[in-house]
This record gives sequence, structure tokens and C-alpha cells, in this order.
Amino acid sequence: MALPFLCARHKQHVLCQPEQALIDIETAQLSGEALFKQYQFAQALPHLGSALESVTLLTQMHNYADKTQLIQITSLTERLYATLYFLGEKHAAHNALAQSISLLYDLFYCDDKLSDFVFSCIAQLKKLALQHPQHLTEH
Repeated sequence: MALPFLCARHKQHVLCQPEQALIDIETAQLSGEALFKQYQFAQALPHLGSALESVTLLTQMHNYADKTQLIQITSLTERLYATLYFLGEKHAAHNALAQSISLLYDLFYCDDKLSDFVFSCIAQLKKLALQHPQHLTEH
């Protein structure tokens, strides 16, 4: 992740209790989305970041993602990117985007059945990156 959102204890919780982690991810995502929509970006950041880091951990642990997790990775990355961008953390925003794209590329080669869907997620995130090229936003 661009920023570490989960402490060691919470990472362990995600890895040891993946079923509960899925519920926690959804709760964090919903909380982060609600705060984001209220323009409370600083308050939304830990919710969105921990949800993305958790789903990333689960995906990396199994080296597999289903469509739901791919959608979560993509939507959480987009929202985290926007949140960090609005907070003036453009470098961290671009790092989060690059790391999620890298993860999706790893998943692209793991499951032929979802490769088209994974590729569409990658394209969606790359489009976002092209809207705010890092070299134009850093001063």
C-alpha cells in the first residue's frame, strides 16, 4: 500500500479470519464511501485504506480474486486515489494506484476465466492515472 493502514494485529486478523475480514472490508468500504460523499476526506481515508489493504492481503494470500474482490480492489483504489488527491497527497495517490495495477496484473496471469474482467479493471485504473499524470501534479 501507499500508506500502511493496518497494524500487525489487524493484518493477522485478516489472514486468520478471512470470512470475518470480508464483512469488515464491506463495513469499512461503506463507512469510507459515506464520509467521502460528505467531503470528509481525512475521516474517510483510514476506512478506505484499511478496506483496500485487507482485500489486497486476502487476494495475495490466495493468489486469486473473484469478481467481487476485483470490483472492490478497483472501486476502493479509485476512491482512495481521489481521497488522497483531495488531501494533497498526490504521490501517495499515485503509489496506491500503481500498486493496485501491479496486483491486478499479477492476478491477470493467475486465472484465465477472469482475465478479460481483470484487464478491464486495469484499463479503468490506467484511465484514472492518465487523468492526473504524476509529473504534472507534482510541484
